[in-house]
Amino acid sequence: MKDVVELVFHPTPSIERLYLELTNRCNLSCEMCYRQKWQEPLGDMSKEMLNSIAQEATQFPDLKEVILGGIGEPTIAYNFRQAIELFSSRYEVTVTTNGTTLDTELIDFLVSHKVARIVLSIDTTDVDTFDTIRHQNIQGILESTRYIAEQRPQGGPEIVWEFVVMKNTLPFLVETVRQAGQLGVTRIFVSHVIPMREEMISETLYGPTKSTEVDKFFQAALIAGLTRGVEVVLPKSEITTERYCKFIETQSAVVRWDGHVSSCYRFLHSYPEYVFGRYKQIEAHSFGSLQEKSLLEIWTSLEFMRYRYNVHHSEYASCPDCKWVEGCDMVLRSDMDCLGHAPSCGDCLWGRGISVCP
Repeated sequence: MKDVVELVFHPTPSIERLYLELTNRCNLSCEMCYRQKWQEPLGDMSKEMLNSIAQEATQFPDLKEVILGGIGEPTIAYNFRQAIELFSSRYEVTVTTNGTTLDTELIDFLVSHKVARIVLSIDTTDVDTFDTIRHQNIQGILESTRYIAEQRPQGGPEIVWEFVVMKNTLPFLVETVRQAGQLGVTRIFVSHVIPMREEMISETLYGPTKSTEVDKFFQAALIAGLTRGVEVVLPKSEITTERYCKFIETQSAVVRWDGHVSSCYRFLHSYPEYVFGRYKQIEAHSFGSLQEKSLLEIWTSLEFMRYRYNVHHSEYASCPDCKWVEGCDMVLRSDMDCLGHAPSCGDCLWGRGISVCP
């Protein structure tokens, strides 16, 4: 007779990080963004739901940080200032933004409410390349970065940059790190692009094995950061055995603008992506809606707890290095993997460290 192992889940209010997507609208249309292929309704989180979340958050004693982000631009949400006022006095608040709306008045508001950090999307400080990618002038964002840094002596927020590395941005990585040091940025998260359109596949810089050329740029950026007091967080550029989900390991929950609760940004919306050139349809996965259940009920549901256990222990399929991947229909969607786990994290490049988020 074989041993019988029975898993027993003990529900606890263990959320440590809470991501809130205040809106899925955006004032930009960046070339590599998920929103390029969306066919979803647009909207903002209601004031009533935001108030309800703030009240429910008190049930989670380990909650430390509230991240205002998602796929939309949070600063254009109708309830952005309300969210800052609700959460900044009790938790560390992080704002992830494209930076285009950060005028001095808004920055002063964030500083006065002691926002912990502001994360800005800066894929390059080269004017022409930035305009090609984001269809926006970089100069205003650099000036906003400088102004935020000037508030640091008065307790202003930490400044973090996000850099999506592609073939057309890699040559500017080191100079971007240098300018970050001059402007008072403390950290840069470098993330490989995940193509959402077929024409973006040629911009990827990762593969089954590491690229020597890419590695040289990464090492130069790391050294530039060390000499200027900027922490450069680099992605992996090849498939390795290790799998690590930052959302799971930091006990995170993500609330979409309409109240659906997900495990991560990847399952927040439905969109196509290309994994090592393979087409895949990502389907939004909700563990419950705040219009029907409380956040505590959703977080401690058997489905959500089982999912977190499987991801934490890597008890799910590993698609990119599977010898059957080219003939497998299950890799075409994210609904379920070949081991019966739903949703499927088998192709997730965040879990492989290739895509990186703060």
